[in-house]
Amino acid sequence: MRPTFLGLLFAPALFAAEPAWPQFRGPGGVAVADDARPPVSWSPTQNVAWVAEVPGDGWSSPIVAGHRVFVTSARGGLKPAQTGIFGNDYVAELQKQGLPDEEVNKRVIARDIELSREVEEVSYLVHAYDAQTGKPLWQHEAHRGKPFGGRHRKNTYASETPATDGERLYASFGANVGLFCLSLDGQVLWRRTWEPQSIYLDFGTASSPVVHGGCVYVQRDCEGESFLTALDAKTGDVKWTASRTELAAKVKSGWATPFVWVTPERTEIITVGRGLVVSYGLDGRELWRLRGMTQATPSPAAGAGLLFVGSGSQGENNRPLYAIKPGATGDISLAEGQTSGPFVAWFQPRGTPYTGSPLYYRERLYSLNDTGMMQVFAAATGRELYRERVGGTGNTFSSSPVASAGRIYALNENGTTIVFSAGETYAELGRNVLGEMSLATPALAGSSLYLRTKTKLYRLAETAL
Repeated sequence: MRPTFLGLLFAPALFAAEPAWPQFRGPGGVAVADDARPPVSWSPTQNVAWVAEVPGDGWSSPIVAGHRVFVTSARGGLKPAQTGIFGNDYVAELQKQGLPDEEVNKRVIARDIELSREVEEVSYLVHAYDAQTGKPLWQHEAHRGKPFGGRHRKNTYASETPATDGERLYASFGANVGLFCLSLDGQVLWRRTWEPQSIYLDFGTASSPVVHGGCVYVQRDCEGESFLTALDAKTGDVKWTASRTELAAKVKSGWATPFVWVTPERTEIITVGRGLVVSYGLDGRELWRLRGMTQATPSPAAGAGLLFVGSGSQGENNRPLYAIKPGATGDISLAEGQTSGPFVAWFQPRGTPYTGSPLYYRERLYSLNDTGMMQVFAAATGRELYRERVGGTGNTFSSSPVASAGRIYALNENGTTIVFSAGETYAELGRNVLGEMSLATPALAGSSLYLRTKTKLYRLAETAL
């Protein structure tokens, strides 16, 4: 289907320049843009360069390439999104009423999960906006049909962040729908689909594609056929596929985005899921693995010559966080009681967020959990420097923090961004309320911060610029 152009006589010229914020968590997937100068304070009317409506639902993060901002969304579905911690409190409440397990499961699913049979049809959309004005440039319907699986009500049918190499746009709606490659003016160049597979508890999908060195990497961890695959960025041809189906795990499904770790020794594709961290070379061969992961949602980070990997859980007791040294081979798992090893610089048993990803910035590692409790570690040693409840009590976080110019931006689920200084102690600089639910990680580009809420896309910048 051809893209729909929304009232524009022409589109801005296309450039194959390095994108400012090309994928989930920006350049290199590290969520840092020190050359950006976003504002510290804003409101729905202050320091808003523009605001645009985004039709449909989606928690994909905005990406920025040249004159364009891209997001995805999906139209369809019945259960509205809801903020908060979806833990086991509701289950415990129902069990106290003496209800049998079958009835407990039925009520939990009815509240929290939208099953495929409840949805007639979903329209999967890709949107492009002018980065300077916010005007819609084009909208493309990548796919339309009944979803194979359901979704958790905090998830959407468009939670995967697109990626770009400055020449093409790669929009994923999960491996159960497919990966779609478009030109930057909205023309379909190729698509890749896979046989749909079940996801744990019908939570839906979320792992985003990553582009590096002429390849698009797609990770699918599910209850069935799981893999990491490398596709030719120009043609969509499969260069290699590494099966992950046989990797043992209590929870087989995962939602983490793969991470490209570039070191002086080599480039590795780091995956978290199915109970393991597994590193692959650019040829698809396994380099090393690390056991001990829990539910895989956070993506890795890197800095200070180390890789930071971990996984979260709904409770506070099992959130392993590891710092990995370059050059590892084989099984580098720690024995029980160990906190370091030949290729493990340090280990924290309770250091990884449940949903968001850790942030390395200026020799420190910031780990912001969904409850709002943040732990800050010395990146080189793993020593905890301090912990703080960001924004005070009553804040929950699903998006990942980003950093620029000595400041960290943490967007909570109610659409409030808390800005604080990067340093040895917590010093809050601003609290900015937009008043609408948001689970998407912001993007940084130039003097602007691009922030997505449930229905809108904002470009925030100092009004004097």
